[in-house]
Amino acid sequence: MMFLDAPVRKSRTDVHNRTAPFRARLRRNGSRGLKPAVRIEERLVRLALLLALAVSLLGCPPPPRPQQLDDLQLMLASGLVTDVTPRAPDAVAAARTTQAEAEAAWEDGDLELSARLSLLAQVQVRLAVALARQDLARERREEAEQTAADAEAAYAEIEARRQVLENRLSSLWAYRRIQEEVARERAQAVEEEALRAERLTEAERATWEKNWRAQARVDAAEARRTLEVARMLGVADAYPEAERMATEAIETALDAVDISPWRIERPLVDYAVAQADELRFRMLTVDSEGGAEAMAERVRSLAETYRSGFDPPFHVAIDPRGILLTLDAKSAELEIAFPEPARTALRNLRDKWTGDESLLCLVIVRSIDPECGEDCLTRTAELARLAAAEISGLQPESIPAAGDAAGASTAVAAAPVADAARIRSLGLGLVKPEEPLAGLSQTGAVRLEFLFFPRAVVPVSAP
Repeated sequence: MMFLDAPVRKSRTDVHNRTAPFRARLRRNGSRGLKPAVRIEERLVRLALLLALAVSLLGCPPPPRPQQLDDLQLMLASGLVTDVTPRAPDAVAAARTTQAEAEAAWEDGDLELSARLSLLAQVQVRLAVALARQDLARERREEAEQTAADAEAAYAEIEARRQVLENRLSSLWAYRRIQEEVARERAQAVEEEALRAERLTEAERATWEKNWRAQARVDAAEARRTLEVARMLGVADAYPEAERMATEAIETALDAVDISPWRIERPLVDYAVAQADELRFRMLTVDSEGGAEAMAERVRSLAETYRSGFDPPFHVAIDPRGILLTLDAKSAELEIAFPEPARTALRNLRDKWTGDESLLCLVIVRSIDPECGEDCLTRTAELARLAAAEISGLQPESIPAAGDAAGASTAVAAAPVADAARIRSLGLGLVKPEEPLAGLSQTGAVRLEFLFFPRAVVPVSAP
């Protein structure tokens, strides 16, 4: 049964015999009847090859990324590239473009081209870093050069200021030496006067002491006028402590004139005069337009101009502080209206002064009537305001009064015109009885003095 059930294996002879008729027919007909079959078979072979290739491609993983491409990606993702991008944007952009080309080459399977492009992009990144560092170095060099230039300019300014300060100090020391010499001479004169007074009779001594006190009163008034000039030049801002000490010295001298013994009052007055003169001289030394010498030259030229135009009715003279225009009048008339020709002269003076912004003006009124009365100081102060208003064209309440710093600053701030900052009024009361210049009687007579002096141009860096 085994052998029956076993499959019958055909030998090659049986197969050959069976296909013999078919092969004979092929020899008779040739190959013409098989061409379509052959073509179909070729197409099938090609299709099988394409399918096999597609299967092989779909089944194989992509080629590995080159190490250079990974290194490039890490470089471009680092914080260093972020920092250098603002300084070398073109180089960083070129590196990223080359990275994109390297990625495309890797995806196409060209590993060698991808590696080369990656190396090129790394070089471009290093170039960007080098350019950024070069730009930073250039910027730091420019900053260093600018700092050096600023330092040189500051040094030159400091050197110029040092030279100015040396000149100012030398001038101040020379002035101090002169003042000390004057003080020694004054002290010697006081001792000589004391010795002479001891040899006088009682009546002569009373007259002598009266004249002595009158001169001391005049000197104290001059010190107060000089202090106001220094204040208008800006001494309160430049030397506030010295200004305070000079003010106290002058107030003490004015109080001592009538109540202290003459041997005590004279040193106090001399000290007040010296303090006021030094303050004014200090402000002239800080003047950036030539100092005290240039100021004196400007005053001399101004005196000639004002003398030719306003003398008469004014008496024009050169004062140690500026040019002084003096006019005597009756106080009762001034309280109503300025009489002619003084009114016209004051109007012309107003036109000339308001047109020159470099000139400051201190209006002083003092009585020359020995019977002025107890309210003499108040009346002269009011008349000084009226005269200052007449020459400036402002309202009397807008005129800063001397010795009233708070009121003066308020008036200047409230005034609509800048001329209020260039004028100040000062009433001195009765300083010394004098004969009027215009031939008036002494009764009710006052002396108006208009002191014009150039403004001191103080540098910003000056103390």
